This record gives sequence, C-alpha cells and structure tokens, in this order.
Amino acid sequence: MNNKAKFLIAFVCFYLPLQLSYSAGAVWDYQQREQSALEQVKNRIALDLPRLSLPNERFHIMGNPEAIVAYLTELNAYLAEHDFGLRVTQLQKVTGKAPGSAMIASHTFHLVTPDNHVIGQVVFEPLAISAHMSLWPILIAGLLLWLSRQHVMRWRAPDHESHSVIEPVIPLVLQLNLKDKTLVNSITEQAVPLANKPLCFYIALLEYCLNNKDVTLNQNKDVPIELVELANKYFYRLVELGHTVRKRPNFTNSLEKTLSEIRAALDEVLAENPEEKELYYPPKAHGEGSRSKLHHYGLNKVLEEHFEIIGR
Repeated sequence: MNNKAKFLIAFVCFYLPLQLSYSAGAVWDYQQREQSALEQVKNRIALDLPRLSLPNERFHIMGNPEAIVAYLTELNAYLAEHDFGLRVTQLQKVTGKAPGSAMIASHTFHLVTPDNHVIGQVVFEPLAISAHMSLWPILIAGLLLWLSRQHVMRWRAPDHESHSVIEPVIPLVLQLNLKDKTLVNSITEQAVPLANKPLCFYIALLEYCLNNKDVTLNQNKDVPIELVELANKYFYRLVELGHTVRKRPNFTNSLEKTLSEIRAALDEVLAENPEEKELYYPPKAHGEGSRSKLHHYGLNKVLEEHFEIIGR
C-alpha cells in the first residue's frame, strides 16, 4: 500500500466521525431553535389576543376572519424580517396566506384563556443542507492527520499468509478390501465392487510394482511369474475369507480384458479425484504400435502409503 492510499484512508477515518458529530449537533441546534421560536410566537399571540376578534364557540361569537388574516400577514412579515424559522398559518380555523418559502410539516399549538381555547398552526423552515457542512471537520481531520503522519507511514498491509488457517491436505489412500471385494476411496468413501480375477491381479500388481520400481511390464510379453504368484496368493485368501469361487483363474490369459475391468472400476472410484488416476491407473495402449516394447502397464509411481490392503 503506497503512502497516498494510507493518508487517504487515515483522513477519511478522522473526517467521518467529526462530520457526523457536527451534523448531529446541527440537527440538535435546529430543533432547539424551533422550540424557542415557537414559544416566542405563542407569547406574542397570547399578548395580542385581547385585540383579536377570534371565533368563540362557547359564547357563539363568529369573529372577524378578515382581521385575523390581516393579523397573520402582519405577524408573518415580522417573523420573516427577524429571521424566525417558522410562520403562523392558522388561528381558530382561519387560514392566512400561504408562506412564500418552502416549509415542512405543520405543528399545532394551543393557548388556553379563561374565556377561550385558541388553536393555531405553524410551519417550520427546513434545515438547509449547507447547515450540515462545515470547514471545521476538514481542518481538524487535517491537523490530526499531520500529527499522526509518522504512525500512518508505518502502516503495513495485513499479512494474509501469516493469518490464514492452512487446512491440512488429507492424502487419498486407495483401499482394496478382500473381505467385500471392493475398491474404496478413503476421502469420498466411494466403494466399487470388483470381480475376483481383476481384484486379485490389481492387488498383486500394486505390490509387485512397489517392490520392483524399475520393472517394465510389456503386454507383448508373459506376465512375470512373481506377479502371477502374488495374484494366486490373494485369490486363495478370498477362498479363506469364505467367498464362493468356481476355480482359480488363469491370470496370464485375457490380460487386456482384466486391465480394462480394473480401469473401469478406478474410473468410478476416483471420479471426484481425477488427478490421482495417473498414480493408480494401469497405462492404456494407444494407437499404432501400442503393443510395442515402449508400452507397459506397470505402476512405477506408487508408494506404500498410496494404498491399503484390507483382509490380507
């Protein structure tokens, strides 16, 4: 944040409370002046009542409306000349001439005498917008800014990195469950069933590649004996766990079909974590020469913490 922005923010922080306080004071002063002016006008009318011919329902007196209008005109002229912020518009339901300037809502007042109850109405001049404004808040804010300039220049932008809560990243673990013959995503808990042959072969493939990082498994070559033995071991484990099986499958036959079933199950179990497919996915053969020596289905990037075999 540059110094210009710092000083601007600091000035606004100083100015706004001062300006709001000044405006609130102006409104309070306006209301006090309204009340004081109203009391003075009521006193003036009370003194003039004996010479006014006002209607009086108690004594059935009609009064002299023309004289009352003339009185209101004279009174309002006096109020305007002496900067009173109000005008008297009505006495005893006799309405005078409309005030020349814009006025706000009227106010009813009462004068009670031994022989009459006088009701009148006044309207007030609105508080001008300019009355809310003053140079004082600007000058005081500028002075405060100057006095605090050294402190303002030392402001620093908040260090978001130091205050942000770093949520731990939970690594995905592919769970291979021999008890219910499923692949399970440890994060989403998505479970996908897998047939005996592809399940046993995939578990064996993971374990074999974990122990043989540099091995190349070509589809145009025989499946390594060690890999087949591992697959057979997990197949016999399925039998021990009580799963009904017809006969031990031949893990060297229909290799591409077995790999396709494994990939289909991984597509489903890793649907919400597609970035993890490269780690667990036996590579596909693509295009011309896909079965060449360059293509293999090994999992060279897999580590022990990437998968868990349940029921082994």
